[in-house]
Formats: sequence, structure tokens, C-alpha cells
Amino acid sequence: MKSPWRIPDFLDLEYFFIQDKQLEEEQGSAMLRERDRNIYQNEIAGDIDEDVEPDRIWLIYRWLQVRRSQENNHESEHELLPGRMWYELYGFFLALFSFLAIVTGAGLAYSFLSYSGQQPVNVSLFFLVFVGFQVLSLFTLLFAWFYRRIHSLDLRSSLLLSLVNKGVNSFLFKVRRYGFDSMDGRLRSQFSAALAAVRIRGKGYGSLFFWPLFLLFQLIGVAFNLGVLGAVLVRVASSDLAFGWQSTIQLSSQFVSNLVNWAALPWSWFLGSASYPDMNQIEGSRMILKDGFYHLESGDLVSWWPFICLSICCYGLLPRMLLFAAGIFGRTRSLDRVSFNRADHNQLLHRLLTPRLETIQSKTMLETEQKYIDERAIAEETVEEQKEAVSAKIGNLLALVPDEIFDDCDQAELKKYCQQAFGYNVAEVWRMNEEYEADGTLLNETLLQQLQQKSNSSCPPLLILQEAWQPPIQEMLRFLRELRSHCGEETYIIVALVGKPLPDTLFTKVADTDLQIWQQKVATLIDPWLQVSSLTDRQ
Repeated sequence: MKSPWRIPDFLDLEYFFIQDKQLEEEQGSAMLRERDRNIYQNEIAGDIDEDVEPDRIWLIYRWLQVRRSQENNHESEHELLPGRMWYELYGFFLALFSFLAIVTGAGLAYSFLSYSGQQPVNVSLFFLVFVGFQVLSLFTLLFAWFYRRIHSLDLRSSLLLSLVNKGVNSFLFKVRRYGFDSMDGRLRSQFSAALAAVRIRGKGYGSLFFWPLFLLFQLIGVAFNLGVLGAVLVRVASSDLAFGWQSTIQLSSQFVSNLVNWAALPWSWFLGSASYPDMNQIEGSRMILKDGFYHLESGDLVSWWPFICLSICCYGLLPRMLLFAAGIFGRTRSLDRVSFNRADHNQLLHRLLTPRLETIQSKTMLETEQKYIDERAIAEETVEEQKEAVSAKIGNLLALVPDEIFDDCDQAELKKYCQQAFGYNVAEVWRMNEEYEADGTLLNETLLQQLQQKSNSSCPPLLILQEAWQPPIQEMLRFLRELRSHCGEETYIIVALVGKPLPDTLFTKVADTDLQIWQQKVATLIDPWLQVSSLTDRQ
């Protein structure tokens, strides 16, 4: 089935994720859970067949559609979303640069084809400028592609692409009249953060945002060649053009004839010899300064224009069209390869699928206190069963608990809070040694070796329990990098935070400032599959 996702969808998705993070900081996670659960029950659940298990990608897309609809129903200042702005600006760029490329190609070709009747058009210079340079650029592009493939270089490391991206991003932020001025400071910061998040989370999107730029360049090339070809045909049809060749380098007519025959190979086999000048016509159109030009035969001078037109089509227009088609294929494949297993995606699915006790309980009118107790017990049991079902869909994770709090960690409570906060079951609990050598190397090599063995058969999601009141140190960040290298690029890692322990429990509330410090520090790792969250409700 064809994926409904398009590039503007991912921009809007990142925008809403940024918006939700700010709402969570201001109003708490309970508000997000209630909102998204209501979205699922009121807008999404009715579209799901009872016998069909909903696909996670489809669920995220439906949520995005609902959030867009809700945003557009608000005041006008909320209507400008990054996806819409990108879509309209990209369409504007396509139309503008295509028009400019056609005008540029036609103007340049027309100036080269100016013929006063005293000196023929120099085929050598025309072919070099309008065919030779394009062939050289195509070979350069092909060489760069092979070089990157051989050395396994990511497209994001390209200096040219980085410069162009920086220019495009600067332009986007300068287009304030397009709608930025009508947005308040908070929405403007969310908008900017969404564009920045797409660049930062390049691992998750791969080369997706390279292809629009690639397609734009190819469309410019197609338009330029159409302009050149159109100018040549108009000049040939509307005037008596004469073409000749000359060179300061002593080239023989036979050598030029061999070059022409070689260049005409792609079409000469079905269009015949009339599509390019033969040896006699090449010799007859050679311009020698001391001999003048009036002795040249008209038939020889006009024999070049079919070769010029076909060369532009074959070496300029057709390769750009093929590259444009390849770009569409690459963009489609990149869309299909986008990962929906990031921390934000998993949190969203957990909020959508996890039932709330209040929702089930409100279905029944409670008449007596005893009935209230019985109904609540039944509702709680039903909720737990549904949570177990959701956890079974989302999966199991491996919990890593530091050695210093391992003995105080009640594994039953850990499982309950993990299921409540993230939707995962805790399959195993491992003791984690947090001692480091002087150079920062983790002493517990056994743990990493065990994870390495697990990663060979798909490493499970990881939960690392940490006390939020102790700020993260550099060794902790280094340990997270080591985990990533051992467990694979897309292994979901959760840093679950608890507050200061009490005598009777380890699982206490986390202060807002402590959570923010952890999130800001871990964000420097630029890891889209790494989540930092409170394991319990924050105070």
C-alpha cells in the first residue's frame, strides 16, 4: 500500500512534538495523556476494524490529521504550519527557478546564435558551452556519488549541500511577511524548533530532505535545456543560419568527423546519417580566417543544426529528465524508510492506546457506596488488562539499575511505573555498575558484552534508571554513547528519572528543574532514539 506520508507531514509532526513538550513542561504529562486518549476514542477508534490491529504508522498519521484539523479550527494566527509554508514556498521556488532557467537558456542560446550574414555561428564554442559543460557536470555528479558510496559518506556531510541548506533556511526565516509577524513569540519559537528538529534528527529521516533540493536542481536543468532547444529551433525556423567550425589547435577534419560520429552514436542507429554532418560536410564547413567564408557551401553550413539539437536532447535534456525520475524514486524510497520508532513516536502511541480509569468508570452510574467500590474494582481490573494488552503490542524492555540503588528498587513497582509511563513491560532487570576509571572508561565491561550479544539478535529497548536530583556527569553521557554503539542506531533507550528517595520507596516525584537539566544535557547527544522522562508524575 502506498504510504500517505509526504515531506510537509514530517515538518508538521515535528512542530506538534515540540509544542507538546512545551505543554508538558507547563501543564504536566496528564494533560497530554487525556488529550491524546480522547483523540483516539473520538476520532480514530471508529475508523479501525475490530478484527484488524491498527498499524503504528497509520495511527501516527491519523493523529497528525486530527491535530492539524484542531489547529486550523483555532484562531487565524495558528493556521500557519511549517508543512504548509514549506509546500507553498517549494512550489514557488520550482515555478520561479524553472521560469528563470528557461529564460536564461533561451537568452544565452539566442545570443550565441546571432548571425549577421558575415560570419557563421561557431559550432565548436556552442557545443562546448551548451553540451560539454553539462556532460562535465554530470560526470562530476556521478564521480561524487561513487566516491560517497565507496567511502560510506552521508549526504549530510556534503559541503555544497550544507551551504545550500543554510541559505534556504536563512531565506525561510527571513520571510516574515509570509506569516511570521502574525504569530506570537511562543508559536514562532515552536515553528523554528520544528525546522531545527528535522535537521538535528537527520538519522531518523536519512536522505529524505536531500531529494527536494536534488529534484529542484534537475528541474532547473530540464528547463534550461528546453530554453536552449527552443531558441535553436526558433532561430533555425525563422532565419537562414549558417554553422561552421574553427580552432586555433590544428585539428584535422577526420578527427572532428570521428568526434561527431562518436557523439551521434546514441541516435544515429535509428535516425540515420542525415542527423549529423558527414566527412565532406565537416570539411566544407571548416572556417579558415585567411581564406574568408564566402567560398563555403550553404548545404555544408546548415548540416550542423540537427546534430546540435539532438546533442542538446541527448546529453543535456534526457539525462536531467532521467535524474529527475531517479530523484522521485529516491524520495519515495526515503519516505518508505523513515523510522517511526523514535522516542516521540513511542510516547505518542502509548498515550493513544493506554486506557484511563476515569473513561471506563464513567460508563456506569454508581448508586451506592458498595456498588461504587465494586464497579471501581472491576474498572481497575479492566484497565490493567488493557494496559497489559497495550504493553504486549509495544513490547518488552531491559531495565538497567545502578548498583547503588539496585537493592532498594522494588521490581514490581518498577514494572508498574514503567508500564504506566512508557507502555513497556519490564522483561529483565540488570545491575549496572556506575564506577569509572580515570579516563572515563566504564569498568563494567561484562554489561556491554552482554548487550553486544543481545544486539546480534536485535537488542531490546533499554531503560536506565537514574536519580534526577543528581545532575548528569560527562561519564554518564559517555556511557550512553557506548550503549548506542553496542546496541545499534535505532535501539530505543529511555533514561527514566526518579526523585529523592524516601525511607519507604525509591519511586518519588521528580522536580521540574531536575528534569529540565537532564533533558538539556542529554539533548547534546543528538540521539532521536534516546528519551529522558520522569518515571513518576512530576511535582
